[in-house]
Amino acid sequence: MNVIRAGRGAAALAALAAIVFGAGMARAASSAGQPARAVMILLDVNQSFPAAAAAAEQSAAVAYLNALPSDVRAGLITFNESWTVLIHPTRRRQPVAAAITSAQRSGLASTGLAGALAAARSATLALGPTAQVRVVVLSDAEDLTGPAPTSSLPADVVTWRFESDDDQRLLLRLAAHTGGRAAGPAAAAALGAAFPAVTPSPAASQPAATGSPSAAATVPLPPSAAWRFSTPLLGSVAALLVAFAVIVMVASGVSISGRRGRRLAGQLGQYGPGHTASKPTEAESQSKVAGAAVGLAERALQARGADRTLAERLDLAGLTIKPAEFLVLGACVSFVLAAGLTILAGTFFLGVPAGLVAGWLAMRLLLSVRIGRRRSAFGDQLPDVLQLVASSLQSGFSLAQAIDAVVREGSQPSAGEFARALGEARIGADLADALDGVATRMDSPDMRWSVMAIRIQRSVGGNLAEVLRNTIATMRERAFLRRHVKSLSAEGRLSAYILVALPLLLGGWLFYSSRSYMRLLYTTPLGLTMFCGAAVLVVVGAFWMRALIKVEV
Repeated sequence: MNVIRAGRGAAALAALAAIVFGAGMARAASSAGQPARAVMILLDVNQSFPAAAAAAEQSAAVAYLNALPSDVRAGLITFNESWTVLIHPTRRRQPVAAAITSAQRSGLASTGLAGALAAARSATLALGPTAQVRVVVLSDAEDLTGPAPTSSLPADVVTWRFESDDDQRLLLRLAAHTGGRAAGPAAAAALGAAFPAVTPSPAASQPAATGSPSAAATVPLPPSAAWRFSTPLLGSVAALLVAFAVIVMVASGVSISGRRGRRLAGQLGQYGPGHTASKPTEAESQSKVAGAAVGLAERALQARGADRTLAERLDLAGLTIKPAEFLVLGACVSFVLAAGLTILAGTFFLGVPAGLVAGWLAMRLLLSVRIGRRRSAFGDQLPDVLQLVASSLQSGFSLAQAIDAVVREGSQPSAGEFARALGEARIGADLADALDGVATRMDSPDMRWSVMAIRIQRSVGGNLAEVLRNTIATMRERAFLRRHVKSLSAEGRLSAYILVALPLLLGGWLFYSSRSYMRLLYTTPLGLTMFCGAAVLVVVGAFWMRALIKVEV
């Protein structure tokens, strides 16, 4: 009985095995005449993608993978400056999807695309000569230049664009020349679902002679992706707007500063046309805000004891603005520069310190330039001023009367400086000491010699008008020699300006046109070292050339 049961079980197993074997043979026979089909996914993993866009790229690649028919094998190649074959063609979707979502970002360009296309062809050779193979490229073409990449396989493209060096046209030409399609990120699944209807085109073996990049694009590309601001960048934009508003408010409050000035302006305004007793205007509200900012800056300057020094420099520059108002404007300029550099550089830790330092240096440079120009103008006017003084002395005027004529008939800045000296003399100071103070303020050796001549004439007597005329002749000879030397050294000064400005202008242009290329200078230790070294060399070279072309007369 047991033997009979065992025999029946064996017969059943044999029948089941025969059925399974027969089904397998039938499936093999039915698929023997169909070529294998495969697609290689080329995923761009360079670091130029913003975080949200990188996630969108991975989602688009997974959507394309899931939309493929079940019999289509899929492989994965990642690329940036180089390329790596991660998975050879397989029907298993899970490992390919896992590799896509876990791909690590590295590199700063997409220049490894050509090698990735060649690797895709090599990875699919084992499928046989009759296999239907395609590639799909997901990239932003970061820093991809030159002619369009070529491929022996039909290539579909899914593109993004974030910066000026992202060239979508090269990827579109790749699709057009190989008979591929182009799609936006949202339509990536449509490319996968359309795989059975897409067959290799004759254009894949013969590139089109002419034609626009969009000739083969069956799915329209979306517009360029909008720039995505991070939290520091949004904060920088907000600081930029606030600083601009404060500048406007301070500028509107500088003309009428202080409670007394505003009260006087209000009293005078009562007799003007269209006066109505109404609520404070927007300008008055702005003046209050500006007054609060100026008051805070004034207390800060007094706490550090810097208000007096800054007031003297502003007076030397000929600026009537208060030290506290100048400090507020300088702070606003620094914040504006910090926000702008943060937006351009894309990093908070580089833009803010660079902007604050640049703003501080810009305000100091403004004062120094204005002081230098005012002193230079005083030196140019001094011979004519002394000529007027000598003529007045020869006409019988006293020295004080001659200086008063200069104040009334002269031009700025000499008239203002001599008016200061004359005012000091009228309240009891010695006139020679007051004029010596003018020479110190204007840093004028010629004025010091003139004061010395006045002191000597007072001590030993003599014709002061004749002494001043001899001094004027010497000044004019020295001025002629100074201008002659300046014209002879013009070529050297122009060369120095060009050599100093060239690296700055070239660096700025490269930062604008190829940001990924310049990003290495402030994202890597070696780049930061090179950047600091270059800055030091430019500064040293500038001072060296200045010493070479500066001739004392």
